Amino acid sequence: MDETVIAPPSNSPTVPTESATPQPAQTNFTTIPAASSTQYPQLTNVTRSARTVQILKNLAYGKHSELTALTTYLRQDWGLGQSYPDFASTLEKIAIVEMHHLDELSNAIEAFGGNADYSVDGAYWSASAVNQNTSLPSLLEQNIVSEQNAIACYRQAISQIDNQSLIALIEKIISDEEQHILILQNMLESYQ
Repeated sequence: MDETVIAPPSNSPTVPTESATPQPAQTNFTTIPAASSTQYPQLTNVTRSARTVQILKNLAYGKHSELTALTTYLRQDWGLGQSYPDFASTLEKIAIVEMHHLDELSNAIEAFGGNADYSVDGAYWSASAVNQNTSLPSLLEQNIVSEQNAIACYRQAISQIDNQSLIALIEKIISDEEQHILILQNMLESYQ
């Protein structure tokens, strides 16, 4: 595997575990903010870097990417809207945050000299990556695992990046993904 390819670690959990993320206190999931209070940092000291572009493209457009997360949450929003409107609305709020992540990463791809064209290594993103599950509670459990895997991928990316402002951007995204886990865990507790 090329060292710049970011994919979920092979030892990633396949089911949510209490040790991966602290369990939240019982809260109404609709009141938890979908994004952390941290602001998106401005990129500085940017120089062209094919390696950085490759890392960012995997995070933005790979099979386990922001584009996949965005479209999965929207699919779940649409599929749950009639039966579970509070759940659907909350998933839509998470999708909007994922859209901001995709926008920030795509702008960074362009800034580092790449082309934000929805491709990784010449292969274009495909809707086949979207999790079509609209069955509760399994989709919530799968979403938690996906968020945990995303955080692991972002942490791996940080270890391969030199630009401090890009690291700060990725840390902001990680803080949002941690918020999503809290929301999803509260949704799961509410459903059960």
